[in-house]
Amino acid sequence: MLIGIPGIDEETFKDLLDGNKELFISLVNSFVNKTPSTISKLTPISKETLPEYAKNIHGLKGACANICAQEAKKMAFNLEQKSKTGDLDGVLTENEKFLKYMEELIGNLEKWLKNHQ
Repeated sequence: MLIGIPGIDEETFKDLLDGNKELFISLVNSFVNKTPSTISKLTPISKETLPEYAKNIHGLKGACANICAQEAKKMAFNLEQKSKTGDLDGVLTENEKFLKYMEELIGNLEKWLKNHQ
């Protein structure tokens, strides 16, 4: 079964969720409903907020993994590593790109859900 959502890895979907579309729909619903509030906590970023940022980006990494969003998971992992090592400049450089990617991903997921519920 092909999902056909930009940003969702079909092979990972088959391997991780065994192609279970009902489970995927449930996970995507949760992701679409909960992720924006976590994303809103990713700014502003400062040296003082990096520990909280690391916690939030770690949660997003897991949420992305749950829905087979491999590229978003990789981006979140990279940001998590940078934030844990105190690389504020690295986080500031990559965070905006991540936020834009996530906005597109959520939009793609919302469109897909409208046609599959």
